[in-house]
Amino acid sequence: MYQQMRLRIPKLNKYTLLFALLVIFIFLEILFVSPRLLEKQSDDVTQYQQLQAMAQSQKKDAVEQKMSGVHLVENDENKKGWELFASEATGTSDSQWVLKKVKVEFFSNDNSSFTVMGEVGEIDGTTRDMIIRGDVLTTSTNGYQFKTDSLRYTAKDKMMHSSDAVYMEGPPDKKGPGFKLNGLGLEVDLKSDKMTILNAVEAEKKIDGKNFNLNSNRAEFSNKSQEALFTGNVRMKLGETHLEAPSARFFYSNTQKSLERVLLYGGVQMAEQDKKATCRELEIDLLEDKMTLRGQPHVKQGDDEINGEEIVFLEGGKKVKINHVNLTGKPKK
Repeated sequence: MYQQMRLRIPKLNKYTLLFALLVIFIFLEILFVSPRLLEKQSDDVTQYQQLQAMAQSQKKDAVEQKMSGVHLVENDENKKGWELFASEATGTSDSQWVLKKVKVEFFSNDNSSFTVMGEVGEIDGTTRDMIIRGDVLTTSTNGYQFKTDSLRYTAKDKMMHSSDAVYMEGPPDKKGPGFKLNGLGLEVDLKSDKMTILNAVEAEKKIDGKNFNLNSNRAEFSNKSQEALFTGNVRMKLGETHLEAPSARFFYSNTQKSLERVLLYGGVQMAEQDKKATCRELEIDLLEDKMTLRGQPHVKQGDDEINGEEIVFLEGGKKVKINHVNLTGKPKK
């Protein structure tokens, strides 16, 4: 009789089963997942290397430069547009340059120029626009000087402008210093050689020993001559004479090298002690010491009134000349 043999399989407890499942899971992760992670890590390294290469390339294309004793010349349509000097310049060839101790000479079409000096400046390498800051001094060929905190140059329009407070000194003449003027805002047009104070103009000057003061909204000066134009609510005081008009133009004599005459126009009012007058235009001839009223002039002094086509005050008002006079007043006793 045969004895039946049984194979005895040991019992697996729950801890043994969990350990076996963990080993199987680790094996499968190594087999399927790890190659992908290795592949991704390799891709990341490649992208990082590409970014580094691009960054190095950009640095090479826009490397910062620093120069001392800078001298630059800009030509415009085969003519010299501007010439720049600076003690030092830092920047890139295709972007912003920062300059120290700047001096720029801007040339207009008729070979006149404006020289601008300042502590620091910036120039755009693409547009050639500039800004100069710090004790900025702008000088015209014929001697006008303008002081501002900053000044911007726009290459496309060939214009310089500032919104700062402005102090101006006009060129001196044979009789003494030129105008001294304060205002707000400056505009310089290289195409027309015009310099304009944009607002709040206050000017003073000595004329034949008399104090001269002027207020207006705007003032315009020329780099071709010493003529000046004041516009907008012009109020003048020359000695004891007060004048008001929309506009006043100042003319200089090239032969006498001094202020020759002043023309107020657009409707003029005059007051001097007990004398008052109105007219369309009034001309002050400083060389001949006479004042001429034109355009329906009307003068009133006390009870006397004078009308005519033209009224001329001579020798500082001591004498009067009237063309086509119409005199009214109370008869003298």
